[in-house]
Amino acid sequence: MTALMIVLYFGFVLLIAYNKPFMSRLITPGLSVGILLGALVIVCTWLLTWVYVRWANTHYDSAVDKLNR
Repeated sequence: MTALMIVLYFGFVLLIAYNKPFMSRLITPGLSVGILLGALVIVCTWLLTWVYVRWANTHYDSAVDKLNR
């Protein structure tokens, strides 16, 4: 998951730095590819956080309970 987040964030930043014409391409009036991808990065961050929390709650919490007993 960490690697996926790094790829998402740095990929987005690299697109901004090196492919400005692509990022400034309009999808609809007032919505560019850059704004859409930026919003998708945020949504993906939320989803990955949710997946990690669900996984941690099922795996780590049960392991902590076993250690506490």
